[in-house]
Amino acid sequence: MSDEIYAKELLRWAADVSRAGSLTGDRKTGTANNAMCGDRVTMDFEVDPTHEICDCRHETKACVITQAAAAILAGNAVGETGESLGRVRDRVAAMLKDGADAPSGKWSVFSIFVPVREHRSRHTCVLLPFEAAAKAFDAS
Repeated sequence: MSDEIYAKELLRWAADVSRAGSLTGDRKTGTANNAMCGDRVTMDFEVDPTHEICDCRHETKACVITQAAAAILAGNAVGETGESLGRVRDRVAAMLKDGADAPSGKWSVFSIFVPVREHRSRHTCVLLPFEAAAKAFDAS
């Protein structure tokens, strides 16, 4: 695997535990697994009455790529909705699969995964936290 995938910024995000753990009380929770490698991500969201995310935490037992993606998602989720997270996921997937531009604004940090484009089997690692988020919001 290319060293450029594991750039310093990606490794910094993978080590970010500021939103690691789980929420208590009324929350939306989703878990996703990558059967190929055993990665597992659980995303917890606290949502206000307008369906806006107020808080987010993640429990991630996974490779550094998935750890970084989960930390980025959790760190930027406040103020979003399940629907808007789905749009971000679609942009990230297009960036990986089709060479589209990275998402903009606060989500532009996902550009650190551009080197993953060449490694199709790792696309799932980047998208796994979004899959867990989709399960959380689909369960409602």
